[in-house]
Amino acid sequence: MNTNDINYINVGFIKSILVCIYDLMLLFSVLFFMSLPVLLFSDGQAIINSILYQLYLLIIIVFYYLWFWIKHNQTLGMRSWKVYIVNERNESKLSVGQCLLRLVISLLGGHILLIVNKNSLQGIISKTKIIKKSI
Repeated sequence: MNTNDINYINVGFIKSILVCIYDLMLLFSVLFFMSLPVLLFSDGQAIINSILYQLYLLIIIVFYYLWFWIKHNQTLGMRSWKVYIVNERNESKLSVGQCLLRLVISLLGGHILLIVNKNSLQGIISKTKIIKKSI
């Protein structure tokens, strides 16, 4: 992403929450379809208390976010809302560490800080930011 001749603006609380909701809907559909083979191998029995199944789902969730953030600077939900995630320092590609840190802090409620601040907690800690190209 060449950022020399493009201006960016921060994304607000409402749009950030809408992007999260959209991404969660897409992620749940991915998890649903990735669970179908597991159900076939377990004769249709629900696998609720299996640590292996929970790890399987966790790997899918982490892979979903890391793949899209590192490879494309946006998830499918972010693409729909035309926003990007960039490295705060030089707006280049994100590292795996930044993405993992952002994901963990997001799960702990990092968006709450957006109510009183222009940056989310996960953005501050992982040194990333969600932006939209200005017209």
